[in-house]
Amino acid sequence: MSTKKHPLAGNVVLVRDNRAGIHVGTLESASGTACVLTDARKVWYWVGAASCHGIAAHGVKSGSKVCPTVARVESFDAVEIVSMTDEAAKCVLGFTEWTP
Repeated sequence: MSTKKHPLAGNVVLVRDNRAGIHVGTLESASGTACVLTDARKVWYWVGAASCHGIAAHGVKSGSKVCPTVARVESFDAVEIVSMTDEAAKCVLGFTEWTP
């Protein structure tokens, strides 16, 4: 990965991976289409937003399915990295864990 620090490094972001879905976590690094998130959660299904930008701005609502927190996620096909509002980050990262 590049030695140049990504401007959102250290912040909670939403990453939309072309094949792996949506993840929310702290951006450790990003270069090209690869990025690394720490303390990340996968948003498997969401209610209350029309798009990733809605999740990043407002979070998710009851009925959403947010997977457990994992220490590290490496994404190799990220198509967007979106900054999260504090409100949205708190909502998604604190959302009740979905279990099937």
